[in-house]
Amino acid sequence: MKTVSSSGNPLIKHITSLKQKKYRYEFNQYIIEGAKSIREATKYGAKLDYILIDKEQLELMHEFQEYPGDVVLVENNIFKKLSEEKNPQGIMAVAHFYSHSLEDIVENGKAFLILDRIQDPGNMGTLIRSADAFGVDGILLSSGCCDVYSPKVVRATMGSIFHIPFAYEDMDSIMNAMSKNDVFVIGTSPHAAEVIKNAEIRLPAAVVLGNESGGMDDNILSKCDGKVKIDMKGRAESLNVAVAGSIIMYEIFKKM
Repeated sequence: MKTVSSSGNPLIKHITSLKQKKYRYEFNQYIIEGAKSIREATKYGAKLDYILIDKEQLELMHEFQEYPGDVVLVENNIFKKLSEEKNPQGIMAVAHFYSHSLEDIVENGKAFLILDRIQDPGNMGTLIRSADAFGVDGILLSSGCCDVYSPKVVRATMGSIFHIPFAYEDMDSIMNAMSKNDVFVIGTSPHAAEVIKNAEIRLPAAVVLGNESGGMDDNILSKCDGKVKIDMKGRAESLNVAVAGSIIMYEIFKKM
């Protein structure tokens, strides 16, 4: 078992670099932080390269020394610098990317979430978590979305990122795959005529959510089989995309 006591150690420098998207995709690795998330990742088949444990949290060794991947003990001050949490739990892992194809996801599910240009990591994490809760079989992300492997997104999903397959593609390819597989595509817009609770859908079905500030692209919206909105009784003009998306997924997929 290795012990690291210098911030200049090559492994520490490497893990620090994985906070940047450029290096995550160069090495096909990302950071998972927290005991619960590491347990979930391993349970659902993630390949761990390293497990780092704060030397002041040695009780974690009893469980995680049996996990796959090299276990490394790290000085507390170094671990705190590596962590992006306000109150670090004393454990993080470096895992390999896992990928799914657009075709495999669409051919092996009945309920899908399509995200187009979602930029905020917190929104992305919440939407993935809600999709997991409401029975979504796969998530398809446009190339303009933020990085699912960023530490903020991984943390915000609370482990749900390991439960649902996802793939990045351009929106034209995603919409073509929907059409090819006879998926009923539901667009979302505050200007839609139909209220979500009254919508008639059939399976397989996909919900499309657009960018936080701009909403869905008009061209993509025109290709949808149905368009829905949330009926709001109060004075708020709009909802955060993660809140709106969660409500819509609940209403659509409870009918499955």
